[in-house]
Amino acid sequence: MILTYYPATRIFIRMEATMLDFRTETFLCAARLLNFTRAAAELNITQPAVTQHIHYLEEYYHTKLFSLRGKKLLLTEQGEHLYQALTTIRNDELRLQNELNTIAKRKKPLSMGATMTVGEFMLPVPLSRLLRSHPDRKIRLSIDNTTKLLNMLREGTLDVAMIEGRFPKEEFDFLIWKQVEFIPVCSSRHHFREEPSIISDLFPETLILRESGSGTREILEFYLKDHDCDVDCFSGIQEITNMNAIRILTEEDCGITFLYESVVRDSIRRGAIRQIPLKDFHIVHNIVFIWRKNSIFSGEYQEIFRELS
Repeated sequence: MILTYYPATRIFIRMEATMLDFRTETFLCAARLLNFTRAAAELNITQPAVTQHIHYLEEYYHTKLFSLRGKKLLLTEQGEHLYQALTTIRNDELRLQNELNTIAKRKKPLSMGATMTVGEFMLPVPLSRLLRSHPDRKIRLSIDNTTKLLNMLREGTLDVAMIEGRFPKEEFDFLIWKQVEFIPVCSSRHHFREEPSIISDLFPETLILRESGSGTREILEFYLKDHDCDVDCFSGIQEITNMNAIRILTEEDCGITFLYESVVRDSIRRGAIRQIPLKDFHIVHNIVFIWRKNSIFSGEYQEIFRELS
């Protein structure tokens, strides 16, 4: 038997010669769904079997992993710690299996995620440098919003991600990749009834923004919440899932928007878009490079980060 201590979880994980067995997989599913019946259905086993697996682990670790609040199933503090540690082990094992399956070809595929703004406007050039320096390096890049990328990291379908939205720091290790200015912009030919000077002066305008779960929308929503308002304060909303489409629609004077300066730099240079100067809106936001906390591949991920910086 091997005892491995995980500092972030403050517990020892006991493992035999093998990695995760069927009972820990049952626990991970039940902890994710917080429902034994649904876990049984997803795993195609009986509910008594789920209960038996959980009881085995509770005896094995000498602690309660779940509790009931009324009819609601919850993880105990120890259960939450175990869930985070086992999820990291499971994800590392998936990557290790992938590497072992491809080592004969001398390829180490890296599954990378990026939010749409990062993937479209910030990552291509540094990624091209990385690929030119390492022509044998195999990378799978997924571009999606922050919420979906975080879930993909949790599920082990991504190794690392570059995101702009908020994330739970207790689950992920991270490095700051860039600090970028987030600005309000409009078409250069847009005419305001009165030139705006504060955020509330923009409320009579149509707002073009990304879908819920995207990093740029989250930044704006948190800023508005701090000023006791929200996106519904604008006279109209156009929700667009593609950042380049938002930029073009803004150039065509279909509304105002809030974007990273790097996204609209060329449009501003061409005179198609202009920044809206507001006295009460100054945001510099971090773009972060993240991976599962305590991953055994942390050193490799940090080397990738350095090459992309």
